[in-house]
Amino acid sequence: MSLFPLCLPEAIWIRPFIKLKAIKNSKATKTTLNNRTKVDDAIVITPNRLIDDEHKFRSKGFWIAVVLTVVSVGALIKLGLWQLDRGNEKLRYEQQLSERAQQSPRSLDTVISEWKDSRTQAQGSSELPSLNGLRVDVELETPSGLVVLLDNQINQGTVGYVIYMLGEVRFKDENNSLVAEKQLLIDLGFVAASNDRRELPQLGNITLPTNMSGRLYTRSVNPLSHELGLENTMPKRIQNINITALSEYTGQEVLPFVFQPQSLDSWPYEMLWRPTAMKSEKHFGYSFQWFVMAAVLLFLTMLIGYRYLKATPITRNKDG
Repeated sequence: MSLFPLCLPEAIWIRPFIKLKAIKNSKATKTTLNNRTKVDDAIVITPNRLIDDEHKFRSKGFWIAVVLTVVSVGALIKLGLWQLDRGNEKLRYEQQLSERAQQSPRSLDTVISEWKDSRTQAQGSSELPSLNGLRVDVELETPSGLVVLLDNQINQGTVGYVIYMLGEVRFKDENNSLVAEKQLLIDLGFVAASNDRRELPQLGNITLPTNMSGRLYTRSVNPLSHELGLENTMPKRIQNINITALSEYTGQEVLPFVFQPQSLDSWPYEMLWRPTAMKSEKHFGYSFQWFVMAAVLLFLTMLIGYRYLKATPITRNKDG
């Protein structure tokens, strides 16, 4: 009886100890504790690693943005300079056209002679663009000739053709002796096309005055297709102005420029060719636009970069 009171307290603290020891020795308990330890370690380490990775990513992203900005600004400035050069070139061209418009017409013989001399001085390089807008007097041998329709032309949203006629001209020397007979391509204006491609405009018998005044111009070569594409229709339909092919077809040399009459009264067909498709003011406007875009992009990038560099040290100090 006297031992029971002494053993009771001992039993009270021994049993929990044995139970706790058994829990610690259990494999399931060890696995659980180890997992909790790994999770706790991850919770402590992961935020710092994420912050470091974020700093690295932001740093790389910042420099990538800088490189892209430099490339973009350089490209915009280059486009602006290109448009500026185009504007200055077009301005000189407009001044040349204005001077030629005020000049009195010259004979076609004189123009051809000067053109040949300029080609010889330029060592065979073509000076045809300098003929644009030059006023000349033309004398045809006959009032009519071969009529061709240049396909796929547009005038104010209307699809149609530009009418051309080949007129025979003669060149004489100082002694009024015949030197050569050549064909001159004459621009007669625009005519609308039918909804049915098989139906061509009925132009009737086109006759022109044998003496006319007008201006010369050259057509640019289509880089995608320069074939004449002559079709056996009436009138003849062509796809491109190919002077060499026209010369071979007619058997006579065709002069390498076009004559646009300006002395025809009440002519029913509108002349489409204009000396300048885009004026110099538009090129200068585009140039200013590219420069403004480059300045805005550079300013925004500098502003964002300044804020980034200013905020980055503060973030690192807070992270320790």
